[in-house]
Amino acid sequence: MVVLDELRFPGKKPLLDVMGGSASYGTLGVRLFAVNDGPDRPTSIGCLVLAGKDFSEVVRLSTRGLLKYEDTTFGPKKFKYTTEPLKPSPSDLVSTPLLTSRTYHFLATPEDLARQVSEQLQLRIGNGVELKPLLVWEPFPPACQAQNLDSILAALDFQPEVLESCAQTFLDHSIGPQGDGCIVIRASEHGSLSASRAAGFIWSPAFYPPDLDTSRIVDPTGAGNAYIGGFAMGLQHNLTLEKAAAYGNVAASFALEQIGLPELKVQDPVETGNEVKVLDRLEEYNSRLTSLEIRLDT
Repeated sequence: MVVLDELRFPGKKPLLDVMGGSASYGTLGVRLFAVNDGPDRPTSIGCLVLAGKDFSEVVRLSTRGLLKYEDTTFGPKKFKYTTEPLKPSPSDLVSTPLLTSRTYHFLATPEDLARQVSEQLQLRIGNGVELKPLLVWEPFPPACQAQNLDSILAALDFQPEVLESCAQTFLDHSIGPQGDGCIVIRASEHGSLSASRAAGFIWSPAFYPPDLDTSRIVDPTGAGNAYIGGFAMGLQHNLTLEKAAAYGNVAASFALEQIGLPELKVQDPVETGNEVKVLDRLEEYNSRLTSLEIRLDT
């Protein structure tokens, strides 16, 4: 979802109408790398936004949330929706270019995922879209409970992102119809763990690890979602898990450097986010891996 957030800080004036939500940051991760596929590629990246009454000719409230930081470190925080969330459904994609997308990101419970993917695939087939899309599932956090393990396992015909302690369990169960899917565990400043039956377990450091200068880190909100977008773009480029994870960690770094989304500047043909070209940052990240004797195989 795309959420308009109200951000509250101890002893400071709140920030209103800050764009947030998993869809905003997930789209950011994809968009950062899209320009490298050609000048027209960014126009093929989309995000579903359900508009509220503060949009013209619509009578519903937008999805809004309150994000309250408990101290000045941007660490401990509490979030709640302040309006009833406008939850997207596959039917919202009908008559839009997004129905033919090659990749979809879901933030959903296992039950919602199974229902939405089944409905979405049927809609695609009914509209003459035969290509099977890449499905990226981010489990809805409140649903990540021990009592829901069976229903999460039952959803593994799709692509989950789950807790590290469960990774081997999910690989053993099978990810994807042929068992050839992958699992990704975001571990905050410790980087990420990506795994598949073929590749095994692969650790990738964060772009801003704890032992480096972290003065540019402002707010970690959305970094995990941006990682998903970058990682998915890497998979669309048929990269290895290691290289897709590099895309993900670099994308996440752009989400960390400000409150809300980063600033995009375009001076044809150069495009930057926060005054940095994404490929320059990717090269810096890969050079750092080389110095750590971590080699990214093609």
